[in-house]
Amino acid sequence: MKKLFVLSVFVLFGLFSATTFAQVEEEKALAEVQDATEVKLSELPEAITKSVKGNFSDYTLKKAAKVLKQNPASKKNEAFYNVTLVKGKEVLNVLFDAKGNELKKAPSTSK
Repeated sequence: MKKLFVLSVFVLFGLFSATTFAQVEEEKALAEVQDATEVKLSELPEAITKSVKGNFSDYTLKKAAKVLKQNPASKKNEAFYNVTLVKGKEVLNVLFDAKGNELKKAPSTSK
């Protein structure tokens, strides 16, 4: 019984560690977004504008920023886009890759 308890503690610790690691990675990604360069909405890749029109049709594009991040495998910089969308008083920040794939969505903390 003691071994089962100890094993349960290790399993729970492992799950907590994995969650903590994911949170740290998410915070790093958000920090990189804060260092983004603002881009004109007309300069957004077509794939992103299509994704916004298809998945966020009730929202209006307010602003966009481009983030360059190095891909560890290819050692090349890849572009990501943080797009601010507005619907009434609701403001969303959505992170896309250059192919228009939604990577992260969160309510904005500022307008």
